[in-house]
Amino acid sequence: MKHIITACLLTLVSAICLAQNYTLMTSEPNRVAEGEKSTESFFVEIANEIFARSGIKLKVKEGHWIRNQKKVSQASPKKALLITPLTRTEEREDSYDWILPISTYKLQFITTDKSIDINNIDALRKLPVCVLRESPAEYKLKKLGFTKIRTKVQEQKCFQSLNNKTGAVMLAYGKIAADKGYKIIGKNPGQLIYGKSFSEQTLYLASTRNAVSDEDQKKIIDAFAAIKADGTYDKIYATY
Repeated sequence: MKHIITACLLTLVSAICLAQNYTLMTSEPNRVAEGEKSTESFFVEIANEIFARSGIKLKVKEGHWIRNQKKVSQASPKKALLITPLTRTEEREDSYDWILPISTYKLQFITTDKSIDINNIDALRKLPVCVLRESPAEYKLKKLGFTKIRTKVQEQKCFQSLNNKTGAVMLAYGKIAADKGYKIIGKNPGQLIYGKSFSEQTLYLASTRNAVSDEDQKKIIDAFAAIKADGTYDKIYATY
């Protein structure tokens, strides 16, 4: 009997030791308006809820967004690194495993200058356009043949350039995000003029290649389906 108990305890200890602990890499939250929460916090809150329901341990680590992307794409699978929110693009396809689609958006041109034909792509190519550096917005402009691309490490710099007239146009992540971003710098979103939007893109929870087991991915997918089904996702979303 002692041998059986000992064997069971060893099996349990072994299982605990083998259980994977993941680290979620995300960006440092931008400054937010009083009474509001950052967009980054939404994805962290969703991830924490998913992993809590999955019974999988998750640690969150904030840092420089571009550097964190490189850390995750270049890490050893043993480090078990995750990243969110990351858009699944052709340029990034082979650099990560795409674990779970979380949300969608549409890139959209915006300006505060009424003299600009914001829906005329050919006209916009002649103007400087501000975007987040190494982002789907920058990739989109390059594919469209834009050459006067002004990249910023922080998206708020683009909103500030619209306000102080040092920049004429920005390619933003849809109306909701743009309204929030302009409000964060203390300005009235009603001043924004919206132009052409593009096809829908999806923000994912991604990982280093081969870092997440099939078993854990299924747990994550099932937990996300559960928080969508019981209304938890919508409740969290509503607070943002």
